[in-house]
Amino acid sequence: MLKKTVRWGADVGCQSKIKPLETTAELSDFGLKGKLAQGELGFNRTLTKRDAKNDAADAIPASDAITQDQWSEREQQIAERAETVRRGLTTWLSTTAASVRNFLHGCTPVDIYPDQLREAIKSEENEYRHHEMDDRSEAKESHDAAITELQTFRARHGDRIGDRTPDIKKNVEQTVAILVFIMLLEGGFNALLFKDAQSSGLMGGLMIAFAVSAVNVCIAVVTGFFGIRYAFNHPNIAARVCGGAIMALGLLSGLFLNFFVAHFRDAVETGLIAATAAGTMGEFSMFDISPASVMSGMFPNIIGLDSFIAMGLLFMGLTVFGLAVYEGYDRISDSYPGYGRVWRKERKAYERRQQVRNGVRDDLSDYFTQCRMWFETQLSRHAAAKREIEKSMNELESRRDIAVAIAAKAADQERSLKVAYRQAHRRHRNQLRDKLGEQAACPAYFDEIVTPQLPPFDYTKERDQANAAIKAIDQNLKALNMSREWLETHIQQVQKGLSSIEKKVGEEVEKVRDGKSAGKAFVSVDEARRA
Repeated sequence: MLKKTVRWGADVGCQSKIKPLETTAELSDFGLKGKLAQGELGFNRTLTKRDAKNDAADAIPASDAITQDQWSEREQQIAERAETVRRGLTTWLSTTAASVRNFLHGCTPVDIYPDQLREAIKSEENEYRHHEMDDRSEAKESHDAAITELQTFRARHGDRIGDRTPDIKKNVEQTVAILVFIMLLEGGFNALLFKDAQSSGLMGGLMIAFAVSAVNVCIAVVTGFFGIRYAFNHPNIAARVCGGAIMALGLLSGLFLNFFVAHFRDAVETGLIAATAAGTMGEFSMFDISPASVMSGMFPNIIGLDSFIAMGLLFMGLTVFGLAVYEGYDRISDSYPGYGRVWRKERKAYERRQQVRNGVRDDLSDYFTQCRMWFETQLSRHAAAKREIEKSMNELESRRDIAVAIAAKAADQERSLKVAYRQAHRRHRNQLRDKLGEQAACPAYFDEIVTPQLPPFDYTKERDQANAAIKAIDQNLKALNMSREWLETHIQQVQKGLSSIEKKVGEEVEKVRDGKSAGKAFVSVDEARRA
């Protein structure tokens, strides 16, 4: 019926598309060809009268002949040809009637009962919901566990975090993008300052600059995330001590790295000036400068830089380091260690639960769409079946009229030919009475003219079958309309129920997140589970 249809509609109503009646029976298939198919018997009246005169002269038939077996040869030929036409028409019409009966049987739909249809729709709908029960239960259990973990965390650290909630608008992807951007910005700036210090030019400067920038940003992020956050906000003393150590080590490492790069660039600048004065610029390489000599030259005056390029490197590096420290401290997660993790965990569990609920809603929506399509298809097919039944009966009536006309024309010819034969026979017999004597008496069967009878064309059986099929279609149309109206009402109730459940769940979850249920800063686990 459809590429994707409901299971309960597989054996209800019209299962296939209604096609018009195709009657393959033709007159030529039953011996009626050419003039014979038009009712022309093919006998000439003049020749028939000549045969009658010859028969009269031969004194045949005998005067006591009163049966068809004693007819003359010409009369028997006329009757046989007319009977061939009537028999062919009868067979042609009986074959057409059989095709119409089979067509009516194929168009007669299975009875549809609204109550059974509604129960079938509800049964398959419940199967759709039961199919999603496992995923929905798993999502609910996961969400309940996340809510419990969140409430336990807030109960344990409520005196430090209060009623505040993490800013859920912040996300790690945005922070990573910012860090990558400032790393690329610093790397590009450093590459411009290092390009004149070695033979490979800008490409070599990019490689060195991006390596230094990546190390600078990574140290800053670790310092902000694991150092400052844990040192100032973590409730555990041991974690705070570790955080303080990481913070101190990270700050010192970042400062040392940036000052070392600045002094190294200052040393490169001094080497470039010396090489230019000595005329050995082609042999100069920045890699010939020893890092140990640069570090020894940093102290005791660590901020003593002679080159403006080195000062620019120092300023840019410290700026990027400070921004990365801030991003690691406040932008990756909540500043209070662990709070953002449990909050995001609960958020993801809630979103998965909503996704499962929306999945159930989408499945039901697709199912109801298929139900609507089935109803629309059945209504159109029932209407098409009703039209085609009427057309088939009209076709049958039309063929009956054609057969009656052909048979009547053949009967008229048969009667006129027989009358012409007998009158010619009688006149010639009377003219030869003196010669024939007693044999001149006309045969007894001349007293009455045999009128051929038309074949019976009664189609009461087909009409009764058509009326029964139309009655079944009308009943099904009524049942389909009633069921479709119920389906629309049922869909509205289901959507309203899902919306109310979703609204209630959303309200309970918001209460759990905000921690303001019943005026309390902490929501119990039982209240959280009810969400």
